[in-house]
Amino acid sequence: MKNILHVVVVIVVGSLLGIFFNKLCNICFPAGEISNLINTGINTGLNPTTLDLNLIEFTVGMVFKFNIASIAGIFISAVIYKQLIKG
Repeated sequence: MKNILHVVVVIVVGSLLGIFFNKLCNICFPAGEISNLINTGINTGLNPTTLDLNLIEFTVGMVFKFNIASIAGIFISAVIYKQLIKG
């Protein structure tokens, strides 16, 4: 259970680092090939679905949006985590 929590933390921190890196690249390179490359990504998951029971209405869904920057951020956070655990 502890290892799963560590993996989730690494993925969340890496994704946040990737979002920061993406925003920084969009400021430095507002338009062009570098911006297009950094923003290239995929969306995967379950689109929001609604179940209406007249008394209660449920909406369930989860979509992951990965781009080059978020994958790089996850990789960097995994390397930093590995170095912290090692030493």
